[in-house]
Amino acid sequence: PLAELGARSLDLFPEWIEALLQQGAPDPGFQRTGSLRVARSPAEADALRERGERFRDQGVHWLDAVRARAREPMLNPDVCGGLWVPGEGHVESGPLTRALAHAAAALGVRVEEGCPVVEVLRDGDRVRGVRTPRGDWSADWVVLATGPWAGAGGNGPALPWTPPVAPLRGQLLVLDPPQPVLSGLVSDGAVYLVPRRDGRLLVGATEERVGFECRVTEAAIAELSAAASDLAPPLGRAPLREVRVGLRPATPDGLPLIGPVAGLAGALWAVGHHRNGILLAPLTGRWIADRVAGKTPPDEARAFDPARFG
Repeated sequence: PLAELGARSLDLFPEWIEALLQQGAPDPGFQRTGSLRVARSPAEADALRERGERFRDQGVHWLDAVRARAREPMLNPDVCGGLWVPGEGHVESGPLTRALAHAAAALGVRVEEGCPVVEVLRDGDRVRGVRTPRGDWSADWVVLATGPWAGAGGNGPALPWTPPVAPLRGQLLVLDPPQPVLSGLVSDGAVYLVPRRDGRLLVGATEERVGFECRVTEAAIAELSAAASDLAPPLGRAPLREVRVGLRPATPDGLPLIGPVAGLAGALWAVGHHRNGILLAPLTGRWIADRVAGKTPPDEARAFDPARFG
């Protein structure tokens, strides 16, 4: 269900971004540039064509090698073709987070930074708030969006049930090409490339099971640099501007947990989004808000129900 729900969440972005801007939030740089997923072998080309058939009604279609290179001339000549997805886009995750905080504050939300929740307070089997070093906060609902720290070994508050969420380290590069290399998102099986409006280009990303060790490594820089220059050879001469690292919240089936905390009424999970946290943010927010408002979640939300893990 991830592809279908991801497409639906993506469709919410334009309205969502417009609502943020109307609250005076800074522009998070959302662009719908389209994306090209390229094939480097005949077998990959066959698999991508088959995948594209599922989304033909959204304008997704196959480009042969000549048309793929016409769209992105800097691609490696060995590209066999690519799947063009016109509706895809990208956004700056840091500025988006700041824009959300700004818009929320404009609507009366109080944001407490650097204030960890050390305990979820209960009245029997119902939540009644949270405890922090700055005091107790009462609430009828508590949404646990604790990312990779939600599972065992994390530093989140104790709960009746620990979700199967584990940290998955990701590293990415930020390059400074002297001139534009790509017009939109491009990816293959090894790497994705994201051109920004200011000329920067993102190269991502690794997947490393190293626990909570959040640091950059020379090996990842070398791996990503090689994959980027192999996909788009001019990037081999692009200066390295920055290396970023973070921890993703991974689940055994690759799907997030969005829904009730078992055994604790009024508590909700919004964790385990793996590599799709930004993409699924609007849809996750809507489903969580609907639950708090007493609305029945849609049938498709069952795929993300935490109860699937028992």
